[in-house]
Amino acid sequence: MDKTVLFQPFAAPDPERCETMSDVRAGVDEIDRALVKLIARRQGYMDAAARIKPKREHVRDEARINQVLDNVRANGAAAGLSWSIAEPVWRTMIEACIAYEFEKFDQRA
Repeated sequence: MDKTVLFQPFAAPDPERCETMSDVRAGVDEIDRALVKLIARRQGYMDAAARIKPKREHVRDEARINQVLDNVRANGAAAGLSWSIAEPVWRTMIEACIAYEFEKFDQRA
């Protein structure tokens, strides 16, 4: 996995300082580049989980799903992230990661 720096100072203006749609788009594109790196790293942890978990039925862990969502709700609230945005994004990502982990787990056999 690429070990490039995940966090760097933002080049785009802060949202409250945007004056043009070019400023807004530059900020969105910058965030998307950072999110891609973070999600790729998260995917790497799914690879590790598929390698480490001893049984296929351990791949889907409802208690862990709820814990992740609780963490996102708390961290999102502290950061000013709307739960109406965070919840569907994380639920979709969690389900995609579980499907990916099942694939990787099955490739072990």
